Amino acid sequence: MSYKWLQAIGLTLLLLMLSGCNQSIDEQIANGLQITETVFAEEPEEHTEEIGDINLYLPSNFKVEDSSDAYNIVISKGKESYILFINDREAQDSKLYYNLLKENEADKIIEETTYDKDGRFGFTAVLKTDDENEMELIVSSGGVKMTTISKAKHIEDNLREMTKIVHSVKMK
Repeated sequence: MSYKWLQAIGLTLLLLMLSGCNQSIDEQIANGLQITETVFAEEPEEHTEEIGDINLYLPSNFKVEDSSDAYNIVISKGKESYILFINDREAQDSKLYYNLLKENEADKIIEETTYDKDGRFGFTAVLKTDDENEMELIVSSGGVKMTTISKAKHIEDNLREMTKIVHSVKMK
């Protein structure tokens, strides 16, 4: 193969990779919601953290910032903050957080998806914020809910990681 032929292949591959990294907000949301459905259908991740009576998985780049109240846990990843709410009085098939979302935030919901299988109900929602480059993300399963404000370019990754965390929460 000639050197120009290799350059052409290399340039084509580079362009394909760059176009994949530059997804629109709608593509990020659609891919993120599809990923959450897949994660909810899989077995939960192995627990890596124990906070009081709660066991959960945290990806390696996440850390617990404040767990003084074991039912409202502040978690961070770099400069991003996430809040994990745990209501131990709600069953795995609880729709409490979903119903509250629909009642209070219906006009802000951009996209949502639900998961209902094997006695477990979950949902994911993407909501508008005042900043068009940021979205509020909510992932919930039963009595567990996690929220964050996400940069548009991180929606897909944040939804994947949040779903893994929420799906892993277990009470002792």
